[in-house]
Amino acid sequence: MPPSLMEDDSYVELLKLQKLFEANFSLSPSHVDKTPSYITLEEAHLNDVVVMTLTLRPTDPDFNLSQLGNDKGVNLRLSLHRSTTTCAAFPQSQSQTEAAPTATATVDSSAPTDGSCYTINGASDIDIRNENIPRDVKLVIKKALLAFLSKNHSIQRYAVYESLKFLDRELRHIFELCESKRAKSDTPDAAETVWSLQEQKSLEFAISKTKGIADSNQRWAAVASVVKTKTAEECRRRFQRCREQLMNKVVEESKAVTAMPAEYQTVLARSERLRLIELNLVKISVFNIVSFDAQLVCTRCESPFDVTIVQGEKKIVEIGRSCENCHMAQRLQFQPQIAFRDSSTIGNLSLENCLYRDFIRGEFYVTCEDCDTQCKLRDVQSGSLKSGNCRGCFAKLTLGFNTVDFGSEAAALQDSVSTIRKPPPRVIRPRQPAARGLKVGTPLPENGACKHYKKSFRWFRFPCCGKLFPCDSCHDENSDHPYEQVHMIVCGHCSTPQPVSNKKCRNCDKGYSGSTSSYWEGGKGCRDATKLNRRDSKKYRLMRRQMEQAKGGDAKKGK
Repeated sequence: MPPSLMEDDSYVELLKLQKLFEANFSLSPSHVDKTPSYITLEEAHLNDVVVMTLTLRPTDPDFNLSQLGNDKGVNLRLSLHRSTTTCAAFPQSQSQTEAAPTATATVDSSAPTDGSCYTINGASDIDIRNENIPRDVKLVIKKALLAFLSKNHSIQRYAVYESLKFLDRELRHIFELCESKRAKSDTPDAAETVWSLQEQKSLEFAISKTKGIADSNQRWAAVASVVKTKTAEECRRRFQRCREQLMNKVVEESKAVTAMPAEYQTVLARSERLRLIELNLVKISVFNIVSFDAQLVCTRCESPFDVTIVQGEKKIVEIGRSCENCHMAQRLQFQPQIAFRDSSTIGNLSLENCLYRDFIRGEFYVTCEDCDTQCKLRDVQSGSLKSGNCRGCFAKLTLGFNTVDFGSEAAALQDSVSTIRKPPPRVIRPRQPAARGLKVGTPLPENGACKHYKKSFRWFRFPCCGKLFPCDSCHDENSDHPYEQVHMIVCGHCSTPQPVSNKKCRNCDKGYSGSTSSYWEGGKGCRDATKLNRRDSKKYRLMRRQMEQAKGGDAKKGK
């Protein structure tokens, strides 16, 4: 390749188009048959008119590829015309001026001169060959390309190349604009049901996140809470209208559109809800869980184990394993769903041969209440608040919850432990697994006591690992790291999580330690023998010693 080619803007532009968009070049359609034969880059550079064929693949992650049908991108055929007068705005560098004599000596006389560049003269030079793209979208694409070239061709180097990059950035907005105009023209009462682009975007996001809600009313209420400016009925009708246009067929207005897919029905039939108790949201409209760590227990040998559940490309997370102790096959399925202030269910969890014990930590996607920007909050634990700043409006977003309930509804906080049903007499009940998750209103195993502290009726949540242990010694025995200072405890009488305090439980009004006495509490003992119990073996020994000490003191005073 002669070195002067890399100094020619027109050749460099063709090279950039070939590298980035994988463009192919051919001669003008007037010189070739219906099936053109592609030519090399150097051959294309020698012609004043060249036909370029490429596929513009959208790089915007929010672009809906289903709008293109089976195509991978926008198939374009552009007729490029060489122009030398409009490129005078770009002065040649000193190296280009010095290399000019060499270029004339090595390049054929038909080669273009320095300073030439390509442009598109009119709409007839743009051919969009996708059959699934509507006609109005094609017209807007042509208009966008021509408007960019007419505005920037005289001041922008590599104008055709930059116009395709501009089209890639604005492609999603073009499709959304045309879709909103079609919906507005097809709606008889358009003045009352106008949807903005932001509302449409919020509707699509909410529908994709609420597929796990089986109840129709709850699902559309959740969708309406995300859209904010529309009611649940308006969101449902909007979804029906978009679905009819997408599938090109009329659907009866009375037909429900909230039927659950078949892949969800089997999981929901045997799963239990995972709910956040005492949810605290600040500047957050909706949120969904991305991944979390949970502690489960084998149903056969009761050995605990940790599992990490990560939501990937599939809508349902499925994990299979074997118990490390008894080798029993275990399986779990989790289907996440969107949650908001009035519905704190983060998903449905199905367990086989294992029991849920505790929620350790999780990562959440939260949506800003002011600007609908999504942010991620990491390492969110029970009993603590996690905050972060919105990337859109920089508002402070806060998410917190007291505990996570799995299965049946948690008992009310004011319920007493005495209301728990006791087993009938003369009936031997099978031994229940020690771990079954926290249920507010029911006692912990052994009322929270352990072998180290038999009169301590509470569990501690250690922030270093997010797990619950009866004491620091139990933590060190079952962990590979030292414990950190605890800020949250769980009452052993009613399983109520609450901050560390020396006061009684705020739910059941019971203490966290056993009964105490004024005699030997803390190992100090009582120094007054007359106050000791007569059955205490140290009472009379202490009395004799005190009497001897008193006599000795009197004798010293007499001397």
